Order: sequence, then C-alpha cells, then structure tokens
Amino acid sequence: MSSIFYKVIFEGIKEDSSDSYSLTFKDIFIDNQIQISSQFFTTLRVLSQKDSNVVQFQSIKEVIKIGNLPIKIEINYYIAILYTKLNDGKKEGFLVGNIKNMGDMLIGKWPYNEENVSDSKDLHVQKLDLLTNSSKFHNICVIYPMK
Repeated sequence: MSSIFYKVIFEGIKEDSSDSYSLTFKDIFIDNQIQISSQFFTTLRVLSQKDSNVVQFQSIKEVIKIGNLPIKIEINYYIAILYTKLNDGKKEGFLVGNIKNMGDMLIGKWPYNEENVSDSKDLHVQKLDLLTNSSKFHNICVIYPMK
C-alpha cells in the first residue's frame, strides 16, 4: 500500500476571502494502473454543454506531491474530477495525471480512508464509466489546470 499523496491547490474566486483551496488525493497509481481514454474527457465535455449537472472549468493552480514514489514518473498536467453520488449524497473524486509516455492515468482518489483498502481497479473503472452516464451522479466537476 502506497503512502503518497497529491495536494491539489485550486484558485479561489475573486469575490472570496480565500485566494485558494485544496484537496488531498491518495495515490492509487502504484497499486492500480488505470488508463483513461481520450474519449472519456470528450464525453464529459459534450455532457457539460447539454447538462447543467456537469461543469468544467480551469482552477488547478498547483499540485504538490507528498511522499516518495517508488518509480520515477513525469506528470505533464493534472485533472480533478469531483462528483456527488445520488444514492447516498457522498462526495468523491479522482485525480488524473497525464504521464509522459503513458497518457492520462488515474493517479489518486478523494476522500481516502486508510482503513478501507478494499478499493479495486474494477470499482474505479466502473465509477469512471458511470460518470459519463450522469444519471447516477450529480454535481460533476471536471477541473483543469489554469493557463
């Protein structure tokens, strides 16, 4: 089990008293290497144009890696995906990293619980597939890096 975390710092809005917010994602890349197809983000982009339940914006200011990765990976950019499950109202999220020579890979999850280590690759893939069918989730946010 890895003990690597990614602290994602988001830019706050101008009218807000705080200039930034952050979420910490726990690494799942080392245990479960899951590639994200380019079609996934295209589908979410199309959904955001049709459905007010899916929004996209640029707000990732910085990502800080905490811990030592057992392998060297170069990440070009990060994308955060946050959502609320309809059945229980629980807020969850994933962190995607574009890794040199590999493409977009699922690298982190939020929230994380050290006691719950039963997350499987199949469970993560199933959630990603369901996100493109927004009838199971609401308040889906796809957050890209700031330019």
